[in-house]
Amino acid sequence: MSIQSKAAVIVDKGKVEVKTIPIPEPKQGEVLVRQKATALCTLEQRFFTGVFPVYPGVWGHEVSGIVEAIGPNTYTPLKVGDHVARGCGSACDQCYLCAMGQDAKCEVEKMRLKAQQKSDREDGIMGIFGLSEYSVVDPRNLVQISKDTPFEQAALSEPIACAVSSTNKLDIQLGQTVVVIGAGAMGMANILVSKYQGAFVVVSELDEQRRQKALSAGAHAVLNPNAGDIGQQLKDINDGRLADVVIVTIGLEQANEQAMGLVAPNGKVMLFASAHPAVPMNIDPNVIHRSGITITGSTSKNRKDLYQASLLIGKKIISVEPMIEKVFPLEEAQLAFEMAIQAEKYRIVLSM
Repeated sequence: MSIQSKAAVIVDKGKVEVKTIPIPEPKQGEVLVRQKATALCTLEQRFFTGVFPVYPGVWGHEVSGIVEAIGPNTYTPLKVGDHVARGCGSACDQCYLCAMGQDAKCEVEKMRLKAQQKSDREDGIMGIFGLSEYSVVDPRNLVQISKDTPFEQAALSEPIACAVSSTNKLDIQLGQTVVVIGAGAMGMANILVSKYQGAFVVVSELDEQRRQKALSAGAHAVLNPNAGDIGQQLKDINDGRLADVVIVTIGLEQANEQAMGLVAPNGKVMLFASAHPAVPMNIDPNVIHRSGITITGSTSKNRKDLYQASLLIGKKIISVEPMIEKVFPLEEAQLAFEMAIQAEKYRIVLSM
């Protein structure tokens, strides 16, 4: 038996078709989710633009919905009717990294995600099926969220979880100065979470409208890289000091170079954004040796991060509304993708 589900299928570079596809009923260890909203992350955009030419595919990993059914002999605290947010991957709970609490780097999950780029379906469709009305999901990849949270906001639990992972790794202390480079969607996520963790949040952004949006979302101050010495700009508003933490949310060489000029001795630089294409960083090792700075990175999140993100959103501790550009119905998936790939746009969400 299977369930008929409308889905946004990326059939070729730059082309999305809404089709009715079969979704299997949940088996043991699975939950059927009636998905209500899915945001278009850069991952989905790269499938659409051909950076990852894997077709046909139904992707989407920033998802919210309602538990529709629970597979036989499946043990989970979730119940039918619960509202849930969904993350990108689950964990095996068996490998070394899972045992060490690093399930975001699960070795088995990497193999599972790679396998999803092949298809054993008759229609040949690959993917994780977040852009579908229904999907079968590992319950370990779901967290409950309050029923009064709008689905388009609940879907952003996953990107907020990535910011939670980043800021937790940075161990931000009360009153520290955090500079976020870039005020796009993920810059906004890091602004929201860093502020909640008690930081003095400063945003470096070229675009005036985005600088103003960052301030309205809660940033304490902004820097304009085009307005002269940016390090001096920071010192002028920060008691003569540079930043304890710099979070780079733009995958550009210039942003990485800017970060190195903004971080204080013994400070930390977080390379949050991936780079396409990747340009090697030109760093004098003596600068790191003498200043004691730490350069690190973060990608994805673990289950704890996702749970914490769902609480931040569900309990209205933070508002993710500034991250949302527009909500489209599933039937307008082509238009939604075309808007999502425009550089100046925030998160585009598909409603189902």
